[in-house]
Amino acid sequence: VVDPGESAVTKSMILKKEIYMVMTRRMFTKGAGTGLLVLATGAPTILLEGCPTSSTIFSDIIAWIPIGTSAINGVVSVLGSFMPPGLQPIITLVLAGLADLAATVTQYKNDTNPADKATLLAKIRTILNDVATNFQSFLDKLNIGNNPIEAIVLGLANVVLSALAGFLGQLPASGKVMSSTYRLSGKTITYTPKFYKNTKQFVADFNAVAIQVGHPEIIIH
Repeated sequence: VVDPGESAVTKSMILKKEIYMVMTRRMFTKGAGTGLLVLATGAPTILLEGCPTSSTIFSDIIAWIPIGTSAINGVVSVLGSFMPPGLQPIITLVLAGLADLAATVTQYKNDTNPADKATLLAKIRTILNDVATNFQSFLDKLNIGNNPIEAIVLGLANVVLSALAGFLGQLPASGKVMSSTYRLSGKTITYTPKFYKNTKQFVADFNAVAIQVGHPEIIIH
């Protein structure tokens, strides 16, 4: 519970701790109930919700894109007046990237030419990485200091970036690893890639953070 008399710095620290504890409890509970698999490799750890195949990963990405779009719009909505007008073009670029990703994945699924599919697969990897990079660039340019809004953005952004990195890691013969860190208000933040086989699992994680930080208006239905 945050005391109204406490400083903004103290409130921010408490919010961050509460977000971390909630997300940790959720991951542990899901792991115990569904057989959550954690892979430890030389690359960043990826949490797997189910075991995807090369044929289903593309359907999973397409199903997630409108949900991911809502999540990113939710981050923007929470920022409100804290978002400088000059950063809107970056968000526009991120959302355009998701639309391009949906079109490219659909084209990949419908194409039967092996050479074409190889080219499209490389393009899908590039788009996924670009979307994440642009979103990270957006976060890096935010200057919200120790305002409590920082903890809110941090919690929501982690869920979005974890999903993007999780998809990239599950692509056939991927080989490409997305950066597992970003910067927010001058601080370096680390997140763990997570593959969401079911969009309901992503929605549950995102909504849990939204409710925890007091912004139920952005929950995804």
